[in-house]
Amino acid sequence: MKNQKFQNNLFFIILASVVVLTIFLLKSYVGIIIVSGALAIVFKPAYNKILKLVGKRKITASLISVFLVILIVLIPLFLIGFQVYKEASSLYAGLSGDNFSQFNSLLNKFEKTAQTLSPGFSLNLNAQEILSPILSFTVKHMGGIFSGAAKILLNASLGLIALFYFFKEGGEIKKYIANLSPLSSKNNDNIFIALKKTINASIRGGLLVAILQGLSLGVGFIIFGVPNAALWGAVCVVASFVPGVGIALLIIPATIYLIVESNFLMALGFLIWALSTNAFLDYLISPKLKKGAGLHPLLILFSVLGGISLFGAMGIIIGPMIVSLLVVLLKILPEVIGKN
Repeated sequence: MKNQKFQNNLFFIILASVVVLTIFLLKSYVGIIIVSGALAIVFKPAYNKILKLVGKRKITASLISVFLVILIVLIPLFLIGFQVYKEASSLYAGLSGDNFSQFNSLLNKFEKTAQTLSPGFSLNLNAQEILSPILSFTVKHMGGIFSGAAKILLNASLGLIALFYFFKEGGEIKKYIANLSPLSSKNNDNIFIALKKTINASIRGGLLVAILQGLSLGVGFIIFGVPNAALWGAVCVVASFVPGVGIALLIIPATIYLIVESNFLMALGFLIWALSTNAFLDYLISPKLKKGAGLHPLLILFSVLGGISLFGAMGIIIGPMIVSLLVVLLKILPEVIGKN
């Protein structure tokens, strides 16, 4: 009996040691694996349709699905991200030190224009205090992405390989995880179903709509002459998660800029563009994509910001996934406690 207990303790010590070593081995690639798994879940319906078209050949369907992800996700994100990084770096370098006079001058022009209507109006704002944190955050968290072509290529290749196997062997991976779980089959199924719905709703209904809002606003910036369109479009992606105000945080300053620097008609045209595209996305597109157990917008906002801080750009996807998993586990917690 004592010998059996000793063997059991030794086994768990060895198991814990191997788990710790494995975590250290894979910690650099955890983000890639998680993002690949999320993309596999989001694109699973497309994979299933492709699988039917190619006669149930999993390898062929997986390869086509990976190529689809490259076309729809990776190439556009890389091109836009690189442009955002260039604009942020250029603007940050140009504004470092005391060279904020252009933006302070713009604020002063607006203040004088507003004072003709309301003599007591005062902004009392400093461009350096407003812009420095935004630009510093962008450069810091995006700089590492484009600092080395070899690293980009390696991470992208590993992610695509992982994505291929998630498509091809997703069912087997799911069964393996369920077998390792100490929970009942019912709870395991509930977790998988709820997590799938939450990830789809959060990524498609939250992140995708935010990206579309950023793109539409960025196009508006280009059309109506607002500088650094890609950078402020990317800021809009994060701002769209802020409950209540959302992209108004970008629309209002851009409209003011056009009134002061250009003319009223350009500002009015931009305002109509921004409000109409935003209304189309919010009231027609977003409800169709948010079917399922989506997260509250405030939770998505903090999970995205926290994810970026921990995982870099990949945190935009990883953050909401982690919070989604927590929400699912909390839902089944009363049932698990009740059985003990």
